[in-house]
Amino acid sequence: MDLENQPAYTIPASDALELIRNLSVGQRSIVGLPHLWAFLHHQVFPLLKPLAVEIYLPTAGGSELLPPQSGPAATNLPKSLPGLAEHLTHWKQKPTPLQLQSPENNALTPFLAPTANQSHLLVPVMDEENFHGLLYLGGPTKHSFSSDFLTLIEALAAVIGSRLKSLNSILGLQESLQALEYSEHLRTALYKISEQSHHAENITDLYSMLHRTVGHLIPAKNFFIALIEQRDKETYIHFPYYIDEFDGHFQGTEITLNRENQTLTGYLMTTRKPLLLTPDNFVSTCREHGLHCVGTRPHSWLGAPFYTDHVAGAVAVQSYNQVVYTEKDKLLMAFVASHIGGALNRKHAVDALQKAKERAELAERKKSMFLANMSHEIRTPMNGILGLTDLVLKSELSQRQRSYLEMVHSSADRLLKLINDILDFSKIEAGRLELDIAPFSLRETVSQTMQILAISAAKKNVDLVVDCARQIPDQLLGDADKLSRVLINLVGNGIKFTDQGSVTVTVSDRRPPAPLTSLVDLHFQIKDTGIGIPENQIKKVFNTFSQLSTTRDSNNRGTGLGLVIAAELVEMMDGKISVESVPGTGTTFRFNVCLRQTPQEGTVQHPPPCQTSRRIDRDTLSGPLHILLVEDEYINQTLAVSLLEREGWQVAIAGDGQEALQKHQPGQFDLILMDIQMPNMDGYAATQAIRSKEAESGCHTPIIAMTAYAIKGDREKCLAAGMDGYISKPVNPEQVRREIESVLVEVHRLSEGGGKPV
Repeated sequence: MDLENQPAYTIPASDALELIRNLSVGQRSIVGLPHLWAFLHHQVFPLLKPLAVEIYLPTAGGSELLPPQSGPAATNLPKSLPGLAEHLTHWKQKPTPLQLQSPENNALTPFLAPTANQSHLLVPVMDEENFHGLLYLGGPTKHSFSSDFLTLIEALAAVIGSRLKSLNSILGLQESLQALEYSEHLRTALYKISEQSHHAENITDLYSMLHRTVGHLIPAKNFFIALIEQRDKETYIHFPYYIDEFDGHFQGTEITLNRENQTLTGYLMTTRKPLLLTPDNFVSTCREHGLHCVGTRPHSWLGAPFYTDHVAGAVAVQSYNQVVYTEKDKLLMAFVASHIGGALNRKHAVDALQKAKERAELAERKKSMFLANMSHEIRTPMNGILGLTDLVLKSELSQRQRSYLEMVHSSADRLLKLINDILDFSKIEAGRLELDIAPFSLRETVSQTMQILAISAAKKNVDLVVDCARQIPDQLLGDADKLSRVLINLVGNGIKFTDQGSVTVTVSDRRPPAPLTSLVDLHFQIKDTGIGIPENQIKKVFNTFSQLSTTRDSNNRGTGLGLVIAAELVEMMDGKISVESVPGTGTTFRFNVCLRQTPQEGTVQHPPPCQTSRRIDRDTLSGPLHILLVEDEYINQTLAVSLLEREGWQVAIAGDGQEALQKHQPGQFDLILMDIQMPNMDGYAATQAIRSKEAESGCHTPIIAMTAYAIKGDREKCLAAGMDGYISKPVNPEQVRREIESVLVEVHRLSEGGGKPV
């Protein structure tokens, strides 16, 4: 090909300047491939006349190149171009234009010949080493192209390549955002499915909720749930929920599972695989597997089975219009069906537990009535026996008579104690023994208890010593009767097994250095100089009906329940009990109880909240709160972060109490949501450490417990540890928002001088 002796094609300088100006300004606003194609054809390519110009982009397989979109039929442009693999390596190394003239015999001839153009110019559209396509220019006569023109066209191709790269990046970002949005949508739906399985009041409500949730993911105007039931050695398919615009009468019906002549739903149950039917495969699939459609034939049908511990069945959707379900819908349906099966299984378990609970409550009510009646019926004659015996003992009696009556009185007294132990233990087992919290005097309670026991100690010539630390507050909130009962059991036990020496009761306060709490951690030590407990029997001390073989004196035998009851009462008061003993030397029992000081007159102002960038009140709660979430479980983290960020709040995460302590700085967070059970450092310890650190800074970060501990007393325990609020799991958004609002408003009100009684 001799191009040197042919006229060189160029364009006027004015057109070149306009082309450059259009490229510089116009391409900045391009937001999509169709927009780019339209821009080139309206503002750039017309300036290159009489040349025919088009851009060609690779198809998905890369075997050919096509225009981005079809325009009006143009006979002077190729309909397509080949992949040009032999030129691609060359262009990556040196992206220079390729000039051709007709007729020439090469791989491009079949594509270029129909255009009737005599001159052809192929310019690679590249970005660095990335090949995006080709820019084609064709002329009606044979000519070469000037170097200035080639430079201009190469610049044009470079600009197009750069814009295509940007558009690909934007497209990739959009796809990522769509995938993220879809993932979030799916995660929310699955969370709702799981949540409703616990909170739906009845199974019909749960079915309706599942229908709505599936409808948020795929078209589900027509939706049904089928369950397998085994009855009379037959397998039935029951339809407890069937919403359909044509076949709604199937609601509540059932059919026999026939493996020889299967329905679409029966096929799901048998194969345990999802089934997708579209207009293209409906007839062929049914014919291949011998399936028949019960009711109105749908346009498209999609179903997926589920199998769990107690529930097996399927969910399906069907359309009667132009909606056609896809393979993507099939994968989604299979995934959702497994979660629906899990939800129905949990609902089954919840209902079973509810029935068991109702049976247990009925039995408990009967047991409580029995205990109340037994207590009344037994105590009445026992009080009569003891009272009358006391009266007779005060009269003139012979020595033998007095001895007999004293034995009667002693036996009756032992019997009454035994009855009290059994009834108390029965109440503990039944969960009916509750704390009666009220103000009381610690020293008066201990003194009165010791006076009761002093008589028994004096009879055995055993010293009874009490040492109560002076710094312990006297006025406390708690159950004085239960505390007295613990002391009676433990001190009485010490006196019973001590023949000489003493029984010493020591009371001390081991409160942590947390000045913002009124909690009093009382530690009791009961030490005797008795016979002690053999090492091999220490572990049996708190076992039910365990009687230690430390003495053969029948007067020292009991029910074996006294120490068990003492341990249970201590646990009810959020304390712990332990024992140490040396045979022949003595035994020491230790226990602690956590109580609060009784409020005194006057008020105290809450420490000010740590200064943040904004003021918190009811009118501004919707603003950007900065929250520290302390939670070790990944799924709980994910759900909580989603819930909080949905409110527009910023969330930082700490995996345990130690990490929370490291991340907490005065003024950094508006609020801390604190889990309780965590590795390394639990929520109680982390809260007390934060409060100790805040004692130096003089500010206060509100802390709300968010925990699965939800039995009676857990809220009080969290508040006693220095927290400001309490949320039990599983949480719901309204519960979280209400508690956060309540705590923030209260903390700021108190810090501004509102004060509160203490």
